[in-house]
Amino acid sequence: MTVATKVDHVWSILATDYAKVGKWARAVQASEAKETGTPVNGAPVTGRVCTASIGDVTETIRIFDPAYHILAYDAKAKAMPFFVRNLSGRWKLHGIGDETEVDLSFVADLMPPFRTLMGWAMRRQFSTAIDETLEDLKLFAETGKIHPDKAAALAA
Repeated sequence: MTVATKVDHVWSILATDYAKVGKWARAVQASEAKETGTPVNGAPVTGRVCTASIGDVTETIRIFDPAYHILAYDAKAKAMPFFVRNLSGRWKLHGIGDETEVDLSFVADLMPPFRTLMGWAMRRQFSTAIDETLEDLKLFAETGKIHPDKAAALAA
């Protein structure tokens, strides 16, 4: 996805303000910095705790690379099914003049045989979540505004 703003601005939203994702992402009702651990490679926080529809999700940053604009994290949720061994996400940005190419990916390590039985459903859920999050980021980065559904949820 292409965002019509410079890479440093997008990086500041995703990485510098990592703990503030609840401010702009519809999937996150609230977020705050994770209180434990030591930040990696100059990251502003060790991770974040997000309140989402599935409950609290704790993310720990494992790669923070401002030079190459890569941020990767592992996620754990109390409501995570037992067959999910690990869940991770990765943001990769590439600046092209006044625009930024944004890549977001999720990887779920599932126990066999659930990989075969549930993999397709999880891929579909991730695809929907990725599309929504990218749409939210684009709107927020380009205009400073949040999606109307997010605004309505915050007002409720």
